[in-house]
Amino acid sequence: MNKTTAGMTIIALFLSITAFFRGGIHLVFSGVLEGAKTIISIFPILIVAFLVAGLISTLVTKEMATKWLGHEAGWKGPFFGSIMGALVPGGPFFFYPLMATLLTSGASLGTMMSFVAAKTLWNVARLPIEIAFVGLELTLIRIVVTFMFPIIVGTLINLILPGFEEKIRSDIQSLQLKRRPEKAGEKND
Repeated sequence: MNKTTAGMTIIALFLSITAFFRGGIHLVFSGVLEGAKTIISIFPILIVAFLVAGLISTLVTKEMATKWLGHEAGWKGPFFGSIMGALVPGGPFFFYPLMATLLTSGASLGTMMSFVAAKTLWNVARLPIEIAFVGLELTLIRIVVTFMFPIIVGTLINLILPGFEEKIRSDIQSLQLKRRPEKAGEKND
């Protein structure tokens, strides 16, 4: 069991005990039922997200990722990462696996930080909702004010932390090997 799973298990136990003392087994069961409903509702998204991440990892060669999204790309890496972040649909169950796949394929850390920053700031799918709630003027002001931020962040991270993605890549790969113990045994042979 990794640290994240252990931590979440402790939190779940603590919340279960708290729910039991506040409302008995009925409240604990209600919480478990709500969690099960969430799992059922996001399960299709998870399957599609991991299928897309897996397909991208087989289609995007290390050379392609390095050329367009890696350090070789210079400022264009964070620029392309920002564009991808703005256009990629879905929530964290989709874009974090995609980010991990691109990072292990050769994208730079700065490019992936641009990807996440743009996903948060420029999310194209969110624009109609934003315009409906706050109006076109305020939405345009926000876009203009935040436009360069993801590109600048990615470029600065590439300058300040060169090579740091190697540690992150090895962390991602070790997490992936923990999930597939049979693959780890094959690598050791």
